[in-house]
Amino acid sequence: MKKLYNIYFIVLALIFVACTENPLEDVEGADWQKERNVVSILVEGQIGTAIIERNFDDAKIKIYAKTENIADLSKVEIKNIEFSYGASSANEKGTTLDLSNGTTKISVASGAGESLDWEISLLPFKSDLEGTWYIGDVRMYCDMFTWESWGWEKNESMFGYLAELTPELDNKITFTVEGADAKGNPFGKYEHHAGDDGAFGSYTDASKGWDFNSRFRKIPTGNGTWLRDFERNKVVITDANKVEHELDLELLTATSEVNLKTEVPYLAENFSWTDTDWSYEELAHMSKVTWYTLTKERVIQTGNSITGLTVADQVGDTQIDNDTKEITVKIADNGANVSAIELTGLNLSYAATTDSSVGSTLDFSTANTTTINVTSETGESATWTINLQIDIDLSDVSIAGTWTVGGISVYCDMFTWETWGWEKTELLNNYLPSAGKELDNTISFIVEGKNGDNPYGTYENNSGADGEHGNFISNDTSWPETEFNSRFRKVPTGTGTWELVGDMVTITDSTGAEFVLTLEVNSETEIVLAAEVEYLSELYNWTGTNYSYEETAHMSNKMWYNLSK
Repeated sequence: MKKLYNIYFIVLALIFVACTENPLEDVEGADWQKERNVVSILVEGQIGTAIIERNFDDAKIKIYAKTENIADLSKVEIKNIEFSYGASSANEKGTTLDLSNGTTKISVASGAGESLDWEISLLPFKSDLEGTWYIGDVRMYCDMFTWESWGWEKNESMFGYLAELTPELDNKITFTVEGADAKGNPFGKYEHHAGDDGAFGSYTDASKGWDFNSRFRKIPTGNGTWLRDFERNKVVITDANKVEHELDLELLTATSEVNLKTEVPYLAENFSWTDTDWSYEELAHMSKVTWYTLTKERVIQTGNSITGLTVADQVGDTQIDNDTKEITVKIADNGANVSAIELTGLNLSYAATTDSSVGSTLDFSTANTTTINVTSETGESATWTINLQIDIDLSDVSIAGTWTVGGISVYCDMFTWETWGWEKTELLNNYLPSAGKELDNTISFIVEGKNGDNPYGTYENNSGADGEHGNFISNDTSWPETEFNSRFRKVPTGTGTWELVGDMVTITDSTGAEFVLTLEVNSETEIVLAAEVEYLSELYNWTGTNYSYEETAHMSNKMWYNLSK
């Protein structure tokens, strides 16, 4: 059987040889080498990659260059050229092209001997970075634990975090093309100028002690050089100190803007879960990428915000509420004249103006508030309310805090000037049961400041669990009159303001009515608010006497609230 197989293969080989005189003839010849293409080309002064286009015999090459950097356009050296396999041309590496008229032709012959003319055009190079740019925005991307189901991400403008960065908004960045390297990557001079304000922005917030310049200053200031790396799509800026800054380039064709991006160290493991300042955490730990958006037209700013404010003798940080346009500052309790508090620091939206300035004074004499008007670069104005608090040692203000009503008492003088007279102290709700609804109320005195030695603030008398304030009304229908609200409502309901002068408390309710009370301090947790009641003993009825009525209507001359904590 083995012999039969050998005979079979010998017969097949003889048949194959008989049918083909030279089976390698087509491979060894040149007839199959039809290609006449230019695969790549690099000439003197060229910037970027040549655009090579062929449609059958219509073959064209576009080369971009800074023509002013080419010594002789009639003798433009071919630095490198590559043809399809087997093709050749007289225009090889080291030869020159006459591009003085902007175009020329070269002939490429295939291995089979067929030729094709290629038209080469030299076109002026315009870099997508070349020219002068304004800074439209400086942004960062924050990854807030996105790998968790509850995580989220943020893309934010950094001007909303760092007020001292705003001078960056009128800066100018200029890229000047001077030539190209051996790979056709353009390079040139780089200049980052401070704008009309003469200042560069700083990634800082001095009021909070934040300094993130080393983390976010990825676009160098001053002069240097730049290189556009087409292969990696990066811009490499070398500053005056020979430090290289590699930035990813993103072209925003829809807006004719560009982004220059770079990563920053992501430090999620350093996130503080206690005493968290979200802005700090996002800046210091949770940001991953930062970038500048560059625009050819300077953006006229619409911001009319106050981004920072400090006053003389300030205690603690300034609280800024952008939604309500309210700012709260607290000063030391040193007897300062609240009608003339010096403004020591004021930061605004970039290019905004205001009717106040550092060194001027603010008048907080009306309800401890004042206003500042801020106008944007576009002319839109906003009014900001500035609230002043006094950092008072509340242990020195006996009335401060929230108190519960323990009882309402009344004192009756039953003709004590007579030898037979007497006096009485009673709970008023024993006479007027509906007054008992007051007994679950809470009364709050919030300290906001001092006028000299006199503390003042806001007041609130809250109805308790029953949702009702007491009424000074009798349920005894035999009384000649039963309604005594005007006589005994000495502590107002609702909200208002208060001031303590000596031992006299003046409460002004929401309608503007004033209630003057005497403060008696029994202990740190017990006080009394007392008021005189009109004494009407001359109206005492000696016939058919109802003592409870007479004591309520005529013989009482003082009432008070017992308050406790």
